[in-house]
Amino acid sequence: MSPMTELNVRLYDPHPSQAAFLRSPAKRKVCCAGRRGGKTTGMAILAVEKMLEGRRVLEAAPTADQTNAFWNDCKTFTQPLIDAKIVKKNETERSLEMIGGGRIRAKTAWDADSLRGDYCDFLILDEYSIMDPSAWDEVGAPMLLDNDGDAAFIFTPKRKNHAFHLYQRAVTDDTGRWAAFHFTSFDNPHLSKDALAEITADITEDAYQQEILARFLESQGQVFRNIAACLTAPLDATPEQHAGHHIVAGCDWARESDYSCFSVGCVTCHMEVARDRFNQVDYHVQTQRLQALAERWKPAAILSELNSIGLPVHEMLQRQGLPVIGFTTTAQTKPPLIENMALAFERGEWAWQADPTWTAELEAYERTVSPTTGRSSYSAPAGSHDDTVIARALMLWQAQHYVSSYVDFV
Repeated sequence: MSPMTELNVRLYDPHPSQAAFLRSPAKRKVCCAGRRGGKTTGMAILAVEKMLEGRRVLEAAPTADQTNAFWNDCKTFTQPLIDAKIVKKNETERSLEMIGGGRIRAKTAWDADSLRGDYCDFLILDEYSIMDPSAWDEVGAPMLLDNDGDAAFIFTPKRKNHAFHLYQRAVTDDTGRWAAFHFTSFDNPHLSKDALAEITADITEDAYQQEILARFLESQGQVFRNIAACLTAPLDATPEQHAGHHIVAGCDWARESDYSCFSVGCVTCHMEVARDRFNQVDYHVQTQRLQALAERWKPAAILSELNSIGLPVHEMLQRQGLPVIGFTTTAQTKPPLIENMALAFERGEWAWQADPTWTAELEAYERTVSPTTGRSSYSAPAGSHDDTVIARALMLWQAQHYVSSYVDFV
C-alpha cells in the first residue's frame, strides 16, 4: 500500500454503512441516507481515493453550502499533500490538482446546464433529490459516455420523486452495474446523541421519517396524486388526429436559470398532445419556438404567465398574431390554478404524456400551509424546478375556462 493511500485511510475511519458504499465496485452508486448520516464525508473520502488513483472527479450540489461542505472535507483530508506540494489547491476554482494526474473539482449546480463543458471520469451528484433530473439525464450521463466513467448519487429523500426512481432502478438492478445503499442518521457513530437530539427536537413525525430514517414518503406535502394512472396520452399525437378539435396551450417562460415550458392540450379529447421545454436562449428564440408550435397545432388560446416575460414581450406575441392571454401569478391566483390540476389528476379527468422530467416535477411539487393564516402555498422543493407544472396548469386552466373572447386574466 502506497504512503498516499495509507495517509488517506488514516484520515477518517468510515462507519460500516459508509464502508459498504465506498467499497462497492458498482459503476453507479445510489445512496439514500438520513441527515448527518455521513453522506458528504463519505463522498469526500471516495473523491480523494479516486484522485490518488489519477482520476478526475467532479462533485456538484444544488447550493453553495452543500458544495462547501464537500470541498472543506476534501481540503482537510489532503492538507498534508497540499503542504508537501504534491497537490495544488485553487480556492477560486475549488479544485485540487495532483502532480502527475488526478483532480477534484466542486461546483454549485443550481442550474444543471452549468455542468456542461466540464469533463470527469467520476461524477458525484450531491443532494440529487433536490437537483433537476436533467443534471444526470441530459448532462451527467452523456459526460461519462466517452470514457465509461462512474457516478455516485447521494441524497436525503424528498418523497417519491426522481431520486426515488433512480434508487429503485439501483435496487432492482441485477447486472452489478447499479447498487443501492441506505442508512439512517442513527447509523453514524460519529454523530453525538446531543447533536441528534437537536436535529430531531422540532420536526414532525413525517419529517423524522424522511430526514432521519431516510424513508420515501408517499404523501407529506404532496400535491398531485394518481399521477401514473393519468400518464396515458400518446407521445406521437399529430394535428391531423385532432382535426376540428378545440386546442389550447399553456406557457411558463424562463426566468434566469429556469426553463421555458409549453404544454398543448386537446379540450375535445381531454388529452395533452404536445410539449416543449428548453432554457438559456433569448426571448426572440423562445417566441419563435412558440410560434412554430402554434403554427403546427393552431391553438385557439394560449394562456401565458405574464409575470415571467413582462408586458412588452406579451404584446409582441400578440402582434405576431398569437392568441395569447396573460395570466398574472400571485399568492391569490396560484392556489386555484394548482388545485384545479390536482383535482383533475385525482379524478383522472385528463390524459398526460409521460416524460421523466415532467413527471418528476409533478411528484416533487409541494404544498405548505401558513401557521398564521392557514392558507396554502405551492412550489417546487428548493433547488428544483416547477416550470412544467405551471405550463400544464395554465393549459388545463384555459381548457376548463375556454372562452371565445380573449380577455387577460390579471
